[in-house]
Amino acid sequence: AAKKQKTAKPRVAVAFDIDGVFKYGREWSPDGYAALQKLHNAGIPHVFVTNGGGGLLESVYAEGFASKVKGAASDPSGEEPLMSEENMILSYSPWKRALGPQLANRRVLLVGDPREKVLQVAESYGLKKAVHYQDYARLHHTVNPFRAAKEDGASHTAVANKAEGPIGSHSVGTAHFADDDDPFAAVLVMCDPYEWFEALQCIVDVLCSPTPANSEYDASVPPVPVHFSNPDVLWKAQHPYPRFGQGAFKIALRALYKTRLRSLRVPEEMHDDLLATSFRQWGKPTDATFRFLEERLREYSAPIDDDSVENFYMVGDNPASDIEGVRRANIYHKAQGNAVKWSGVLVQTGVYKDGDETNGATTTVHGVAEAVDWILKHAGFQ
Repeated sequence: AAKKQKTAKPRVAVAFDIDGVFKYGREWSPDGYAALQKLHNAGIPHVFVTNGGGGLLESVYAEGFASKVKGAASDPSGEEPLMSEENMILSYSPWKRALGPQLANRRVLLVGDPREKVLQVAESYGLKKAVHYQDYARLHHTVNPFRAAKEDGASHTAVANKAEGPIGSHSVGTAHFADDDDPFAAVLVMCDPYEWFEALQCIVDVLCSPTPANSEYDASVPPVPVHFSNPDVLWKAQHPYPRFGQGAFKIALRALYKTRLRSLRVPEEMHDDLLATSFRQWGKPTDATFRFLEERLREYSAPIDDDSVENFYMVGDNPASDIEGVRRANIYHKAQGNAVKWSGVLVQTGVYKDGDETNGATTTVHGVAEAVDWILKHAGFQ
């Protein structure tokens, strides 16, 4: 059962982004811990929602997060606010409920690294037949012509590799395994893969045929769904300039899949329909992630009357992600006639800088401490 945080009526609850709010690169805010304590003392539930996760379990991520936030605090005394797997939402966390039951006994291709970590997450979500893309490529060792060459320190070209003999003298690539007849039901891009080439090749093969070891292209079935956990094309790492993220991987996959369809002489007018059928996006600012986020906020709050207003706050640093999610959520609830209102609180400690376009944020503040003070005042707690 979810741990109930102290709450207030009408319901007031807060969602925090992590990167750019609690941490800036590798540095952590000295104000984060005290800000969370203020919310806790006011009885306002909170969750953390990030487009990251690094292939870690929610419990592992939350433990590291809590340690960093508390360790950076100028005064870590007093009652500790909730920072656990219960209120930690990673980019792929919605999959446990949304995809876990339907894919529990189906074969899925798992993309992301570190391999051991993402497999552990898949197991915790109840996915009994998850196949990591690197394991698939190792088993079907001709899938990636560069893997063997890399491991041998040789060239992949035919005149330099170790294969010898006349045509037909080798069975390389023709080995059949029992699982090859079991079709893949989905591809889960949990986080960024270390080996882009191998991951892209494996996914395109599965998109072209759910039994890629048996057939090159199967037009009799629609392409399997490919779920992406994070839409961010760029992200802020230690490098002074942004680096490509999972959104960039999706762009590359889309281009390569369409190129492969052309090579298979699939009519051009079918390409967009096949992509629309297959590609499924999660993470901020998608509706799917915000509906999951709202479920979590309600779970960690005490019950309220059916006609009570729900005031949710999103504290983030990215107008195109955090605040765009707020904008879409308000459009959705207005169309549904729901008594739900989201407010976007944009901090200046990450992507957004003073003077940038805010995408309709309710307010802009310097950092997380000022954000919480503004929420308490706006919600009538001060």
